[in-house]
Formats: sequence, C-alpha cells, structure tokens
Amino acid sequence: MNVTLSEAPDGREKSIRATKRTSYGLDEQFESHDDFIEIISSFMEQHDSHAFDADAHSLRFRATLAECFVIENDVSVGSCAQTNDQSLQKRAIKCFRNDIFDCTGYYFHLRRCNERVDGPRFSLTFSRSNERRTGERDPSSVQRYTTSREFFECHGDLHISFSKSNRSATIIYDHKCHAEAPKFRITEEIQQYIKAQQLLAPRQIYQNLIQQQVYNVWLSLAKREWERDGTDDFRSAQLLVGEHSGFQLIPGLQEPGVSLAFATPCFTDMVKYDRAKMTEIFIDSTFGTNRHGYELYCVITEYDLVSIPLSYLLLDTRGVQEVGKRGSRLTTWLMALRDAGLKPGVVHTDKDFAEVTAAAIAFKRENPGYKHHLCLWHSLRAIDQHITGKARPSGSDTIENAKSSIRFSALPSYLRFLSEEADWILSKGHTKLCTSEQAGNIRSMVVYDNTIAPQALVFETYEDIHASSVRELLDYCKSIGQPKLFRYFWNNWYRPEYGGIGSRWEIASLCGRPDSDTTIPISRTTMRIESHWRILKKDYASRFVRPRLDVLCYIVITGLVRSRIHLQRQVQLGREKPSSYKDFVQLWRKCAEAVDNSAILKRAEIYHTDKDKWVCSCPSFVLNSRYICKHLVSFYSSRSDNNGPFVFNDEPIGPDIIGQGVELNDCADEETNSLTYAEELASLQLLPAEDPEGAEEDDEEAMEILRVMHWASGEQCKFNPRMQRNICSFIPNKKAFLAQFKRPYEEALGHSRSIADNTMRKAPRTYFHMRPQNQSR
Repeated sequence: MNVTLSEAPDGREKSIRATKRTSYGLDEQFESHDDFIEIISSFMEQHDSHAFDADAHSLRFRATLAECFVIENDVSVGSCAQTNDQSLQKRAIKCFRNDIFDCTGYYFHLRRCNERVDGPRFSLTFSRSNERRTGERDPSSVQRYTTSREFFECHGDLHISFSKSNRSATIIYDHKCHAEAPKFRITEEIQQYIKAQQLLAPRQIYQNLIQQQVYNVWLSLAKREWERDGTDDFRSAQLLVGEHSGFQLIPGLQEPGVSLAFATPCFTDMVKYDRAKMTEIFIDSTFGTNRHGYELYCVITEYDLVSIPLSYLLLDTRGVQEVGKRGSRLTTWLMALRDAGLKPGVVHTDKDFAEVTAAAIAFKRENPGYKHHLCLWHSLRAIDQHITGKARPSGSDTIENAKSSIRFSALPSYLRFLSEEADWILSKGHTKLCTSEQAGNIRSMVVYDNTIAPQALVFETYEDIHASSVRELLDYCKSIGQPKLFRYFWNNWYRPEYGGIGSRWEIASLCGRPDSDTTIPISRTTMRIESHWRILKKDYASRFVRPRLDVLCYIVITGLVRSRIHLQRQVQLGREKPSSYKDFVQLWRKCAEAVDNSAILKRAEIYHTDKDKWVCSCPSFVLNSRYICKHLVSFYSSRSDNNGPFVFNDEPIGPDIIGQGVELNDCADEETNSLTYAEELASLQLLPAEDPEGAEEDDEEAMEILRVMHWASGEQCKFNPRMQRNICSFIPNKKAFLAQFKRPYEEALGHSRSIADNTMRKAPRTYFHMRPQNQSR
C-alpha cells in the first residue's frame, strides 16, 4: 500500500495512508484524538469550501479508531466496543458528533441504532438535510418560534459502528458540500455577565442578553429620528417640534423645566380647518408620560365627528415658588389660542378648578354665549364618593359659606324661599351617611327631575328650572333629616352668583348663564379626551418606560396627531365613518324599533317633544349620550317606515399637505397676571381639597419621589426588564415606591448612614462610656 508523507504544523512528518477504496476521499486509522482532529480538519479545509454547489459530488471519508483511542477522560474505544452498556456508547457517539462538528462545521442528529453480531451501529442524519428518513418530521410542518432555516439536498449521513472482534470503532462520513452551520462564540463580557447572573434561569439570561443587544442597535438607529440634543431633552423637544411642518411653539410658555406648549396643524392650518366649526373644546391633563414628571395637557375639539387635537402643553410647576403658578400658565396657554382665533361656545373639563378658571378668563369675556360644562361622569363620581363616604373628608362643613349665601339679600328673588328654611339648613341634623337607597335617589335626582309629574315639566325661564331643582333637593333632604347634605350640594353644585362670588350652578347644569341664548352642548362628558389619552398610552407610548421629552413629542407628532388627521381626512372623503356616527345609527335603529302608538301620543301630551329644537323631557333623552329617544325618532321613522341613517352633507375636499397657518404671537399681557387669576379663582369659594394652588404648596414630597424615580428609571434599569416592570407597578402607589427604592437611591449617592453605626448592639456600650464614672475605662 502506498504511503505519502506530509509535514505537520510542528515540523514532524506524518504518514497519511493511501485510500483503500476510490469511493473514499480519506481512509485512515487513528490512535490519538489530536491526530484525528488535525487530519480531519486539514482534509475538510482542502476539499470543502462551505459554498453551496448543486452539482458537487458527495465528500466521503472513513476513520478507523484504534483500541487505545481515548474518547473522554479514561474512556477508550476498546472499552466502549466490549461493553454492553448502551448509555456509555451513546455518550461516546455524542463526543464523536461534537468532534465532527468542530472539524467540519456541520451538525448531525442521532436517528437510530442497529444491533449487529459484531457490535452496534449508530446512524446520524444532518440536521438541515431535505432527505428525511421515515419516522422524522417534515421540516415544513414544524411549528417554530423563530424563523425557519435553509435546508439542502446534501444526503448527509454519519455512521459510527463498534467492533467487538477488533476492539475498534469506525466513522463513515458521507455529505455534499453546502453552507456552513453557524458557530457561536461567547465573548469574555458575556461570560462575566452570565457569571454575575448565574442565579437566573438560562432562558432569562438569554432573553436579557438579546434584549440588551437589540435595544442598543435599535436605539442607535432610532434616536436619530427624535434626538436633537443628547444632553438636554427639553431643548431637543423644542427643536423637534420646530422642524415639523404645521407645528408651532407657543411663545411665553417655553420655560426649561417648567412648561413647553405647541399647536398642531389642526389649529394652525386655517385653510383645511374652519375655526367657526370648533364650537366645543375639551381640556384635560394626564400624568406618567415622561421621566421628568411633566403633566401633559391637551385641547381637542370634535371636527366632522372626529376628535382632533389643537394644542398640547407640558407643565411642571413643582419647583416654582409663586402664587398661582399653575393657573397663570394655563391661562397664558388658553389666551394664546384665543388670540389666534379659537372662540368656543362650550368648554368641557373635569372638576379641576385651575382649568375652569383659566378657561373662564380666556373665553368668557366678550362671549355672552359662553358655557363651561363639567363632565357628567366626573361630577357624579364626586357626588357619589361624598354621599357614600368613599372620599376622604375634604374640609369643614362650610356652614359660614352657606349662611352668607342663603341670606335674603344675597338670594335672587326666585330662590328667597330658602331664607325661610335657614334655621333647618344651618342645623346639625343627622351625622350618619346616606343609605344606598337614599344615595340612588339623589343620583337620579341630580341627573333627572323624577319627583315631579311629567305633565308639570314645562319651564319658561332659567329661573324656573333652577328654583325647581333647589326645591326638589331641599324637600328630599328634609325628608331624610340631612341638612349637611343639602349644604354640600348648595355650596358645590346649586349655588347661584351673588356679591361677586361665582355661580356653581352655571358650570354644573345644562342651563348655562342667565339671560343668555345657551344651547345644549353636544357632549355631556370628557370621554373624548379620555379616549385620546388611552390611545396615546396604550397604542403609542406603551413600548417606552417613562421616555424623554423629545421621545414623547416625537410620539405625539408622528403617531397620535398624524393618525387623527388621517382619520379626519378619510371621513371628509367618505372613505370612513366615525365611531360616533356608527353609535348614532345603532341608537336610531333601536329607537325606531321601539316606536309604537303610545310613544306618538306621549310625545305631545306628556313629554312635549320638539323636533325643531330637538329636545324631549323624557328620561331616555336626558340620559342618552347622543340625545336621542324614540319620541324624537317617531317624527321621522316607524316600524313600517324606516328612513335609515343620516348622511353627511359636507362636500369632500382633496387630501393636500398640511401647511402652516396663523402665527401664534406672545399674548402674555396684563390679563394673565396672577392677581387676575387669583381673583377669578377666589370667586368660586373653593374648599381646601378643591384649591388647585393649595394642593401644590407642599412640593418637597413630590420632588423627592421624582428624584428617586428618575434615578431608578435611568441607567439602573436601562437593561433590566424586571426592574422596569417593578417601577411601572409601583407608580400608582407612591409610598410603596419610596419604600422600595429610596434606600438604594440614598446609598448610591452616599447619603445614607452606615448600618454598623446604628446597630442595637453598639448603643448600650456607647451609653455606658458616656457616664462620667466610666469614661476612664
């Protein structure tokens, strides 16, 4: 047999036996593991380039392992060939498979074992071969959580057999060349990370590593979209807003660390959006949208039955030491919108008197038809919490306020009957809470006048409605012996204007202002803007944990506002129906199905239904969110004649690029100073719990929570998903958050005292040595 010589890497000459059969590219016998790895690796480097070639022939080699070949530790081929322990033989097969992977780059799976007289034979199949034998799953039918890999026509087989007679093992490799399977190498940094996190499960460590790498790559690519200043995110947010067409910064509210306000294209583009159609606006704020603790305010309006945002304000006055710090900035913001052309007839807010006062200063003057409407849902919740005792005590009983407001000279003529009941109103009465039945009667009484017969529900003037509501509440409170309850409703919801003191009845009822031609507002609640916040937090900002200000502005500009503009254009073009239209159609059809002869008789004789003014005194109309009932529908449809849903009469416009419109000039004049705001706020006679400025007097606790939260949500949890989830769960509970993170925060800054200096064991010794007689010891 011919033998050729080759020089080894260390200079020694190695003999490579010539092939016994021409079908094998290599046929060699090995006595050591090092020789096996070296020769097989060299052979594969010469004949396999790991490039796919459909016409290439299979590469075959055979390796015979001698008896003295050491497989693992003290296990040799001879011992594996002679033993009947199949578990030991399978362990040797896995070692051979790993060696083949290191030499060739291909990975094989054990398929079956055939028992023979001379010894077992193990057959392995390449993991990415299309030639799957019977009993193996089809790769196309395997359900994967990752992307499927490429498979090849390689006919990859690996046969390993043991011979008892020769006390040897034979490896036969048969495989067609193609792309190499990826090899993973763990760097030193990853090894150190795994060592530090060894108490976690391997899957959790892997997920953390993948998330960290993906986040770094994603952040390096995505931050180019929103980051304009890497060190100052407030300045970065200003630059970002100024770059986008149609968005304009509002002068006078660009205070770093305090306020940032800007208008959207829905307000600045006067060509696409008619200001005259913005008759009702909604104002509200939300929190928890950014890492600095700014409150996010928004003004939205319903345009073509689609809620569109007009302006946003980021406000944080916790570090400002001045009177009326929050209200004066809200007033400046709303007055800037007013001077730019926004003149709504109705303003909807919740029971935040900073917003109520700012809106009154901005829009009430020179607008006789102005109406401020409190959200019905928030109002009923506040009433329910008070009468059932769910809310904490919000101050005194305000007997003095009630006493001054029910004086004969302070009351208007239609309410002077209250002065006759002054002794009972100012008495102590029962101190117990209302029962559930009484609370239910009061709630229905506030929403609908249900104690008077429907035939008598015909009022000519504003005064008749107000007097009827007050008398109804007074009679019921007297029947249950609750003068304190009447004082609460009188001071907070029913009190008229007197002696320079503002009216609560105007903002709580649908009647509007006296001697004004006030129409019923389209909306009764602020659910439109609440839905706006839900879309922002759930659909757009849910992927971020307390983002930077520029990230928040980027989300609002490119995501939230753009989606609302797109929906409004789709509605204008007739390609989409707004949700309110769909709700109205469903209610219309439901009411049409309920129309019968009795509804037609009652609409004129009992409920005095007026189809021209679109009003009805039935409970369904009052409680319906779309102001619709079967009595009004009966004028237009019946069971046999259903005219179907309404249609839009507006002419569609073409989709053009939003351009910039009116310029927002600085409107900070003498009307926006804190004195004017303080006077307007004082006219409402607020309880301590209702005072928006009094609630911000003690800012140190809030600032402490902000500092700890900023530290915890910064670099500490940047790559720690578990810590991020913990922070999110603690945000609603501020005390629990401080209990969890305050001490690590102080220790990180070096502010906490040493534990060894405050132990109970050292204290007695210290006191012992403080005694004069023991100081010498």
